[in-house]
Amino acid sequence: MPIPVYLKTSDDMPRPGDAEFYLVAQNGTFLCRNHTFFQSDVPAKRQPRGLAEHESSCLVRFPPVPATVLEYIVAFFGRAFERHQSEAVVLLYWDLQRKRYRIVVPKQTATVWESSSGIRSPMDVAYEVPLGLPRHYLLVGDIHSHGDMEAYASWTDKLDEVYRDGVHAVAGRIEHEPPQWHVAVAVDGHRFTLEFEHLFQGYRERRRIVPECWMAQLEVETKRPSWTSWSYQPYKSSYRKDWT
Repeated sequence: MPIPVYLKTSDDMPRPGDAEFYLVAQNGTFLCRNHTFFQSDVPAKRQPRGLAEHESSCLVRFPPVPATVLEYIVAFFGRAFERHQSEAVVLLYWDLQRKRYRIVVPKQTATVWESSSGIRSPMDVAYEVPLGLPRHYLLVGDIHSHGDMEAYASWTDKLDEVYRDGVHAVAGRIEHEPPQWHVAVAVDGHRFTLEFEHLFQGYRERRRIVPECWMAQLEVETKRPSWTSWSYQPYKSSYRKDWT
């Protein structure tokens, strides 16, 4: 026969009269007894008997990101890598009034490693969540690139996702057409891997035009070997209008 389970919601909660019961409190689950000769509450060594098993799961209901939107995002990522061999990031907002996605390119700083021979490789990208957006814009996730590296969730990505519920997509091998994709959703510190179709409506090919205002949000810093005579200094992007 299953043992009853109670939740302790206040310090003055009346004690249940069952001969044996579980009490779930803020500091753990206790096995409690009302015996003829004693009354005891001890930490439970196992889960309450009679409970069915349960598994972590997440059923996503995100509206699909239109293919045209994704194609502009990939164009931005490709241009950032072409110019600076860097990563880049965009934020995905849902417009609660118009029921559509809004893409916001935040102010961001990408770090690249430059070898003594001048070869660059992407390291990471940090960004600031923009302030002053309309209150009906709901931040639902982010999409960032890994440059010419594979699409996967890095240790830094997983650490960031602990505090950022929502979808997180990574574009890898950005020099290829189409690029690689890794898509996941984070909820309460747990990650669930998704299929491309769970978030994106489709993809044909990247667009040729990248908005200048997007590129203006990206700054790049270089790190070089400390044993060289080169000094560490920020690399400021220069922008031209002849991108297409």
